[in-house]
Amino acid sequence: MIWVLTGAAAAIYWALTLSEGHSVFRSAVKGLSVFPLAIAALVAGMPALAMALALCSLGDVVLSRPGDKAFLGGLIAFALGHLAWIAVFFIRLSPDPAQLSGPLAFALLLGLAVLAGVMVRVLLPNAGDLRLPVAVYIGIIIAMGICGLMTAVPLVVLGALAFAASDTLLGLQTFVLARGDRVERWANVLIWPLYWGAIVLLTLGTLGDGVF
Repeated sequence: MIWVLTGAAAAIYWALTLSEGHSVFRSAVKGLSVFPLAIAALVAGMPALAMALALCSLGDVVLSRPGDKAFLGGLIAFALGHLAWIAVFFIRLSPDPAQLSGPLAFALLLGLAVLAGVMVRVLLPNAGDLRLPVAVYIGIIIAMGICGLMTAVPLVVLGALAFAASDTLLGLQTFVLARGDRVERWANVLIWPLYWGAIVLLTLGTLGDGVF
């Protein structure tokens, strides 16, 4: 039932993203796409997972509001959320650096390095007064991606990579792409499903045998 509720909210919000707006209803729907999972995780006795999901949900709601202060608040919430995900990985999945030695993992690690380089090279020069917090955020999301790779859990690996891809597109949309052009429109279509898909993959991957 919890997945039906959050999935329906996520689908509605995705439809809402195809048009401009910052309504309270839009923010509420966005929050309902993730926050019920945090409540379920807490009830199931998984406080670290609940914290990671709750911080992501908070970031969702704050980012849905207009203005630079809202963007910074959302950035901080998501940065803390990524740190919470790293804690979840270590608590439930015991990441092992040795997992990075395989050819596929090494290739994905190189991909994350390239992604980090692109974000630093392209986003930071256009971030203005937000350059420092964006730089810190880039470091944290890449660290989360690396820790995800070290778990060697396929769902977690895919979720971490999808999260990084979503954040990259959001950064490009916010700081680089011209509003309304073709690339920006495609980025707008892809950001939400990549993000919510990442939340689902990370949650299922860290649940293991747990259910809620």
